[in-house]
Amino acid sequence: MAVETTEGTRRPDAVIRVRDLVVGFGSKIIMRGLDLDVRRGEVLGFVGGSGQGKSVLTRTILGLTPKRSGKIEVFGTDIDAADASDRRALERRYGVMFQQGALFSGLTVKQNVQAPMREHLNLSQRLMDELARLKIELVGLPRDAGDKFPSQLSGGMIKRAALARALALDPELVFLDEPTSGLDPIGAAEFDELI
Repeated sequence: MAVETTEGTRRPDAVIRVRDLVVGFGSKIIMRGLDLDVRRGEVLGFVGGSGQGKSVLTRTILGLTPKRSGKIEVFGTDIDAADASDRRALERRYGVMFQQGALFSGLTVKQNVQAPMREHLNLSQRLMDELARLKIELVGLPRDAGDKFPSQLSGGMIKRAALARALALDPELVFLDEPTSGLDPIGAAEFDELI
């Protein structure tokens, strides 16, 4: 389905639709009256200073941070109206790379990439190993990185491993929270190109 604009052109429906969003912590309002549409195929970046609400907005859309009011729809589903089954199905359709990577420290990179597969899919270990290897190579990590623990990785490698995990289920929508923070300019440029 598409929507006709005032200019008469057609555009795809929004995969994320936020209306009149209000989010705050205690007496501090982080955002008030925010409207946002993200359309299929669009790449959108939030830009702002530290503490201005970029991560809070992402976490609120994901349902990890509560909102005070407003409406959030993802793939046409009202997040507040969705039951547990609908939310679980919806969550399989997107991948998330958190700001510091949020890798499980006690798991290898390969096991971290396989975590969403174990959670949402019923695959053999052999197939999960193959898929994890493909995702690890896709993000530009060397093959042997799959057997390393997060503590054995550089900052750039952690970012790439976290991206591999975010891509584990071949998501339709990917959230990247400050994907290049903490990287040197060359590493940041390489990561931007990878994305």
